[in-house]
Formats: sequence, structure tokens, C-alpha cells
Amino acid sequence: GAFVPRQPLPATPVVNNHRLLTTLRGGASNTELPPPGAPKANYRLVHRDGDLLYLSGHLPARMDGSLITGKLGGSDGGLSVEEGYEAARWAALNLASSIKEELGGDLSRVVKVVKLFGIVQSSDSFHEQHLVCNGASDAFSEIFGSSIGGEHARSAIGTNSLPLDVAVEVEAIVRVR
Repeated sequence: GAFVPRQPLPATPVVNNHRLLTTLRGGASNTELPPPGAPKANYRLVHRDGDLLYLSGHLPARMDGSLITGKLGGSDGGLSVEEGYEAARWAALNLASSIKEELGGDLSRVVKVVKLFGIVQSSDSFHEQHLVCNGASDAFSEIFGSSIGGEHARSAIGTNSLPLDVAVEVEAIVRVR
């Protein structure tokens, strides 16, 4: 059967400044954000142009900094859709952390998540990239509420390789005030 993500995503308690109280945006849970990352090459993580933030591709880095790596699908025991969904969720949490840092810690300044672009490292026989990228879409809906974070445009594509062997990379365009 088709993969259906758990709903809602689990809450974590507020214990430090890397946690975001999502009730600011009508959500019902607290979401832990990883510490802001740094570029892995010669680029900026966030570029602001007027009221738009253009966020470079973010990787699925967990709280401890470890990356979720590997290819989705394939006969050699690649990652499952569920594991890819979690990787996309971590990439979105890292995006949110960069947004928070760019906005001086005030995520209430996010007006709209305009677009997400998800890239999934996939075997040739894997065709569920859209389900993997739901992890990022669902995380933004959880963080910002469905009308701000969940109703965005999105592309989800597969590729044979990604930098650092990460499973997923996600970029975003976000309108802020």
C-alpha cells in the first residue's frame, strides 16, 4: 500500500532556544529546530530580495549534525519511503532554523511559504519522490500552520546523486515582513 505519514507529527517539549512554539501559527505542537547550519561550499544559505527569502538547498541534518544519507529504493536495499520522508522533514527543519536565524529569531514574520523544491537521491526504479517530499511539506505545515506553511507550490524530482551522499535536499522561497 501507499505510505501514509503519521499525523500529526510528534511534539517535543520546549527546553531551549532552538525550539519553536508553533502555537504562534495555529499549530498544536512544539517543534524542535536544529541549530543553524553553515554552507558546505561557496554560497549563502539565505538570500533576501525585498520581502522574499531564497533559501539554498538544505540537507537532512539531525540535531547532532549527522546527515541522513543513501539512495531511495533500488534492489540493493536502499532507503524506504518512510526513511526518505523523515530525511525531507529534517531538511525542512534545517530550512526553518535558517529562516529563524535570518529573521532574528522571529518566525512570526513569515507571511507565506511560497515554494519548496525537493530533490531525492533515487534509484532508477524509484518513483515516489512526491511522497518523500511530503515530509518537508508536512513539517512546514506543522511549524507555520496550514495556510502559511502548507499551501505552497512544490516540485519533487529524483536524481542519481546528491552532495555528501544525502538522501534529500530541499530549497525554499518564503515571503516575510
